[in-house]
Amino acid sequence: MSIATLVRDGLLPEPPAVEPATTSAPSTALAFAFDAGYRLPFKVMLASLAKAGTLTDLPIFIYSTDETLLDDPFVRAASDRFFLISGALAETLEHLARERVRRPERATWNRGTFLKWAVFQPAGVDQVLFLDADMIALGAIEPLLTRAPDAHLVGGPQFPRSLARDDTGPVPSAILAERLEGLVRGTAPLPTRLNSGVMVLRRPLLEDDVRRALVDHALRVVCVNEQSHLTSFFARQPGSLALVEAAWNFHESYLKRLPQPAADRILAEVRILHYPGAQKPWLDLDRQTRRRSMALWRETAAWAGLA
Repeated sequence: MSIATLVRDGLLPEPPAVEPATTSAPSTALAFAFDAGYRLPFKVMLASLAKAGTLTDLPIFIYSTDETLLDDPFVRAASDRFFLISGALAETLEHLARERVRRPERATWNRGTFLKWAVFQPAGVDQVLFLDADMIALGAIEPLLTRAPDAHLVGGPQFPRSLARDDTGPVPSAILAERLEGLVRGTAPLPTRLNSGVMVLRRPLLEDDVRRALVDHALRVVCVNEQSHLTSFFARQPGSLALVEAAWNFHESYLKRLPQPAADRILAEVRILHYPGAQKPWLDLDRQTRRRSMALWRETAAWAGLA
């Protein structure tokens, strides 16, 4: 069910009054791929969308290998369609997670990232907006739905390590802040690799044949991670992939080296805040955090009565 319906039914609190965002986007569904370990962040992500007043009328699709998710009343109510990934497809994605990345010791982590490839199948809509569960919305996301209309996949870039380091070590915080602001605003050249945490997938990609071609490609090469496989695959199809400003998928961990005023300037322009990597805001909830960007997740969880 849509976020607006979750609010109406009392599963999420009534959000503050916000100016409603409008868009003439094609029919769109929200898509999430996760297992039971990500139930809480999924709920907080939906709460953040409600609080920001964005994407509240879209249907919600969930893709998972974990049928026990439906034992959770909130998840069951939120899901307009639940795609249970099992059998040969689940085995194939497991194999890719173990064997086709350069760090197979992270197979458990990789399993969750490859799961999102299940979204490449017919969905009954013109496009889906895939969102990782370890995110929160900070502003209206509707404009993203119509970006690069001729591209089949629209997403934000991976943040390269060279953003924060050069040949001599970590760059000064002022330089890092300038680089991050350039990525958020689109005034600096964007990195060329996709971060698959946010993806607008248009109808030509919502086909089983596309997923099979993607899997076949991944079986022939080894990449750093799942999203590098996606970048490699779509590089063979010029014009099919469009990268947009990092405001649509901002990596929170890069803020930890910035003074708070600089971090606040960047956060004011971010629409989707992403918590990639091992440091998650829902871990050690009893421990205070000094980072405003980490506190934002906890504040959203508290607003929704989830933590």
